[in-house]
Amino acid sequence: MPDTPLALTIGLPPAETVRAFEARDDLRQTVRWSEMWHEDHARAFTVAKVAKLDLLATIRRSLDDMLRNGGTFEAWQAAIQPELVKAGWWGRVDDRALTGADHAITVGPRRLRTIYDTNLRMSRAAGRWSRIQELKAERPFLRYTAVMDARTRPEHRVWHGTILHVDDPWWDTHYPPCGWFCRCTVRQLSQRDLDRKGWSVSSVPPEGSPKRFYRAGGEMVAVPAGIAPGFAYNPGKASMAAVADKAIRTLEETAYLDLAAARTVLDDLVASDAFLETLAEPGAAFPVMVLDERLRTAIGADARVVRLSSDTYAKQRGQTERSSGHGELTVADYRRLPGIGGAPDHAFKDRDRHIVVMKSDGGDWWYAVVKTTSDGHELYLSSFRRGDDRNLRRLQRRHADLLA
Repeated sequence: MPDTPLALTIGLPPAETVRAFEARDDLRQTVRWSEMWHEDHARAFTVAKVAKLDLLATIRRSLDDMLRNGGTFEAWQAAIQPELVKAGWWGRVDDRALTGADHAITVGPRRLRTIYDTNLRMSRAAGRWSRIQELKAERPFLRYTAVMDARTRPEHRVWHGTILHVDDPWWDTHYPPCGWFCRCTVRQLSQRDLDRKGWSVSSVPPEGSPKRFYRAGGEMVAVPAGIAPGFAYNPGKASMAAVADKAIRTLEETAYLDLAAARTVLDDLVASDAFLETLAEPGAAFPVMVLDERLRTAIGADARVVRLSSDTYAKQRGQTERSSGHGELTVADYRRLPGIGGAPDHAFKDRDRHIVVMKSDGGDWWYAVVKTTSDGHELYLSSFRRGDDRNLRRLQRRHADLLA
């Protein structure tokens, strides 16, 4: 039976799915699929046993077109197969230059089906996670949903109906797909939905004995019971971090050529949903400022783009600024950061590799402290607050104003 057109199967605006796929802009050659592991797949695109980067790029472009415009597996295979035949990567292939392997492989519809299905499901899951983060204030629960037919894996059948908060750590490893060709998904629910259905939040399902799996290179990893090796991670969380990483790289390149253009792009990024989605994920970082030559040179930085880590954001967000009496910082306040870094009224080198940039707005002074890593390759926002003239005068007594 022909597949349902992709545009009908996604069930969410395709931009989120495409964005997740686009973030994988690095092409990486692999012989065994386990050479790349978990979050690596959110940042790089690979097809096991494709050793030619131009062929890898061709496959990636074809999947990108399919994700954007919709289509069935049959249509995608019909489009890509002539390219694979032309490259010699079809049928029985024993050319090490093409595969990177010392043995012959077989390339046919079955291998293509795996490539198509895995990329579709992982990109769709990452896109869905983005939407889940947008709606979690109103719908804070997820329900694991299996197909519940003869093909359903036993463990996935047990997990069916599990309801946990969106932020429960269980979703870090059990957010579907949980294996090759896994058809499970999640349903996002509000408290009203639970009350109407007579459902309640579950206990975390019992963990079976983990399996040992030896990755390419011989590293042994423990894989949770019921999860296929390589699937015990949340592709949505990994994807948001990958999107932000790509944005940082792009801004660095743009700022080198056109500082004003980079700042215009940054304004749009910080105003977008991706700002909060990324900062909701532990270990992620999002660009918030682009420094000019004067300021970055003052603290010995090679980088131009200042990042706000999700850990710093979580620590500072909601804390009361007792020294100023101005109360909590809001999301709107954090969205001022591009303007503060782009057009500060004052700037002081506070400590080695730290700089304080300040801007007056609406009777308040906004203070942003930026630090660089020891190698100068990365810039981070270490603190952000409101203050008054006393803070400014104290800095003026101690340090020369870099903008004077």
